[in-house]
Amino acid sequence: MRPFIKICGLTRPDDARLAVRMGATHIGAVRTDASPRAVTPERAREIFAVGEGNVETVFVFKNVALASVIRDAKLSGARGVQLYDASDSDVTAVASEGFRVYRVYGVDEDARVLPKLVPPPTEARPALVDVGGGGSGRRFDWSLLGERAPHATFIAGGIRPDNVGALLRRRPYGIDLASGVESSPGVKDPDKLHALFEEVS
Repeated sequence: MRPFIKICGLTRPDDARLAVRMGATHIGAVRTDASPRAVTPERAREIFAVGEGNVETVFVFKNVALASVIRDAKLSGARGVQLYDASDSDVTAVASEGFRVYRVYGVDEDARVLPKLVPPPTEARPALVDVGGGGSGRRFDWSLLGERAPHATFIAGGIRPDNVGALLRRRPYGIDLASGVESSPGVKDPDKLHALFEEVS
């Protein structure tokens, strides 16, 4: 079964449109100021609008105050909110505003076990396992996923068209790419996107 495919770190509506046309199920934009891919809520709204309600739209936050997360997510029109380093109470607060919350669990490149996903992820509240805080291009040892990756969990970090086949053998629920399909931070490469979807199809 084909995994969900999230193309993240989008900064241009045209790139989002291309990703959706090629088969992305999720598109993401980043609000975190420290990221070279950061966009305003208004720009995120333009990016998310190209999905026309047919894909999941996810606004990504790290080190952002809860009130700002909720305000900016509403302004962007996102359906989902991705939270790094989030407390249980923050996840509950954002979910209570009607957003699907993607809770990020960090994993080191040299980790020997996966982080504990507590509470267990669900379709309503998926998890995301990532290295380096998003867009780092680094990956962990995918053999830790076993024969089948955890349910309702997106795998991120260091995924590229030339290595995604190895990850697909772990039957992930979803995969999340940013730098692996870029020509520069925030600018997606059409050839890399095409190569990715060819591998995943």
